[in-house]
Amino acid sequence: MIFEIILACALSTCLFAALIIYIAKHPHKRTLPLNIAFIIMFFGGMLIYGYCNYELTLSKNVSIGDKNFEWTGDPHAKYFRLPYVVIRSVMDVGTMFYGRDHSDVFYKLEIAKKPWAVLIFWLVHLIAFYTAATALIIRFGKDLLRWIRRHSASIDKIILIFGVNEASLALGRNLSEQEHLMLVYIDEKFSEDDGNLIRELGGVAYSDKDALNASQKFLKRVRVMQAGIKVKLYALSSDHDRNVNYARYLLNSLKDFNIKPEQSELVLLGVDEFRGMNFINSEDAYGYGDVISFDELEISARVLINKYPVCNAIKFDGNAKALEDVNALIVGFGRIGHEVLRKIIENSQFYGSKFKVVIYDPNFNRRDGFFRSQYPNMFANYDIEFEPQDGRGVKFFEFLNQNAAKLNYIVICIKDRDMARDIALKMIYRLNALGFNNKSVYTCDYKSIRKYSQNVQECETNYIYDSELIYSGELDAYAKELNNKYCGGTEQDINENWKKCDYFGRMSSRAAVDYLIPLIKKLNLKTLSEKQRENLAHSEHMRWCAFQYTFGFELMAREEFIKRVKDFKVGAKIKVSKDMQAKTQICLVDW
Repeated sequence: MIFEIILACALSTCLFAALIIYIAKHPHKRTLPLNIAFIIMFFGGMLIYGYCNYELTLSKNVSIGDKNFEWTGDPHAKYFRLPYVVIRSVMDVGTMFYGRDHSDVFYKLEIAKKPWAVLIFWLVHLIAFYTAATALIIRFGKDLLRWIRRHSASIDKIILIFGVNEASLALGRNLSEQEHLMLVYIDEKFSEDDGNLIRELGGVAYSDKDALNASQKFLKRVRVMQAGIKVKLYALSSDHDRNVNYARYLLNSLKDFNIKPEQSELVLLGVDEFRGMNFINSEDAYGYGDVISFDELEISARVLINKYPVCNAIKFDGNAKALEDVNALIVGFGRIGHEVLRKIIENSQFYGSKFKVVIYDPNFNRRDGFFRSQYPNMFANYDIEFEPQDGRGVKFFEFLNQNAAKLNYIVICIKDRDMARDIALKMIYRLNALGFNNKSVYTCDYKSIRKYSQNVQECETNYIYDSELIYSGELDAYAKELNNKYCGGTEQDINENWKKCDYFGRMSSRAAVDYLIPLIKKLNLKTLSEKQRENLAHSEHMRWCAFQYTFGFELMAREEFIKRVKDFKVGAKIKVSKDMQAKTQICLVDW
């Protein structure tokens, strides 16, 4: 008997806990049933208690508890009956939410002798209690879910995501499919819908002071100090300065906990890799074991080139020699246009091909001051033409009419997505009218890259936060392998050599991978003949020179090179062929 009682209690507890967790994790699924239940309860309750209270005022000597009603003999009762019924009915319906009923009133009435009336009476009260209980379950279920997730024995990696926004929630969807990790969101505030989505992803969200400061107390709460557990911070707030500050707060707390650097990783939004390298662990300073930092504009331009390589826009012969020139068109030359221009130049250099880009922007001469002064040799070595015209004007469409046949890479770099879309669609309509149905127009903004082509009803979209580029996936794996080959390392040295690689070296490896992988895929070469190898090497050298120019390098003077050789021979720790400070390079020569 005792065993059965204990078993019944245990099973009831488990069932109730499961119900709490389900409702708390999927609160949005309860919205429609709750709304319907509330409407039934409200109107049903008002009907029941309105009727009961009105009948009560017509009855003689009806007692409720220790109170008697004797209204029927009072000539002034009619003036008080309606206000009483209204007020009492509202109060009675209100008490239904926490399970209280006035069955003593109901059962004194004639209608209580009807079984169907009794069923309706109690059904409405049950619905009322259900709506109130569900709200409480959602509230307390959140805390129960947090406790379960924080104390799960299967967790071996904690993902801290600073900033609740479209980008970070997209990341959560991407990561939620992985096992043995806990998602923890931190922000000053977040909406109820965002909180519901985070719970559905299996995550928890915090907005308290300890969480916002990545304090030791907070790290204890999410069990960061647990032996062997790994921590990865994605600092994805739209306020880039807050991202940097939070990365430092967390780093200080990790250091106080004596967390080993190899147990921590950082992905930092809004900071280029040069600044992000300051967070990486070194012999001189404690830091994160691995750091990926990126600027949205740079990543957008890189995603554009990876998804839609320039090499796919032209033809090659069987020996990997280009048969067509690259003629690019850019509309808009703000910060997005700057990054896209650099990437297009780097990835448009092929043996046998010439390159030209025309840029349309009515205000280009107000926006290109820093860009021209930072990369003067890029403008000196490549055919870059500016037109101070709007992409919607007559001059622009006259240019399009005259050059449609040879244009093979068109990008609109306007922050206003609606305007960019409008220009892209009008260009597609015009190109189709001219008979060029095989051409595409790309738009590139802070968040996404879109492709518009012959079928104007379809738009191919790539969001940068869904890209493997940010999550250190396949493309960075190739870049690491390429860098390791350059360093002469073994297969076991790949990650270690990548950690030692400086900002410029990493960017160089990535740029080579971005160019070579789509080119080799385009050429579909399984093995290389001597002629193919020579032509590919020629193209790669052209790309390498373009990369150097787009980073502001220029040719090193012969005298300077000879001096550096002599200094190196007497023990100077310098790279003979390259001066990073002066940004000069002896190898910037023709093939």
